[in-house]
Amino acid sequence: MKTFAARIPERETGKDSAVKITEKILKARVTELNLGVLKETTFGIRVERSGKGYICCLVYRDQTPPEILLEGGSASEASACIEAVAATQRIFRQSMMGGVEKPEYLTDELFIKKGGERCPKTRCGSRDIIAGWVEKNGSGLTQAYRCGKCGLEFVIVYKMEGYEISGHAEVSP
Repeated sequence: MKTFAARIPERETGKDSAVKITEKILKARVTELNLGVLKETTFGIRVERSGKGYICCLVYRDQTPPEILLEGGSASEASACIEAVAATQRIFRQSMMGGVEKPEYLTDELFIKKGGERCPKTRCGSRDIIAGWVEKNGSGLTQAYRCGKCGLEFVIVYKMEGYEISGHAEVSP
């Protein structure tokens, strides 16, 4: 079995190192992607070894002919091609689904932890936000927040136009 070396950039591993890409590694990665990220798509990836090098193609689950992405490439080029397809699929799914695979009910705390709210201070931008109580005011609802990192306190005002805000009946003496 012939092996090829691929360079992994320093930012991914912390040091510049060479990883040998073998046919076995390619096949394992293709299987992992086809049964994982690409499972719910209309296509899969296939990598074959020919006399001129590797052939990487998209194989559709219906009768559409395969689309060749790489022909006669090295093992490292085939690996890059596979990872590009997987990354593109992840980006597409996140843009279409808003980063959430299935619709779900989110509590305020979970929404904040998933990055839905950040500290408005430009240099902080922390996700460590502590939510306060929601209070009713004349024009809608307000909620106080505090950044756990820099201590900034801020209020978000929710305007409830077109909604009726229900609450406890206020009794005046």
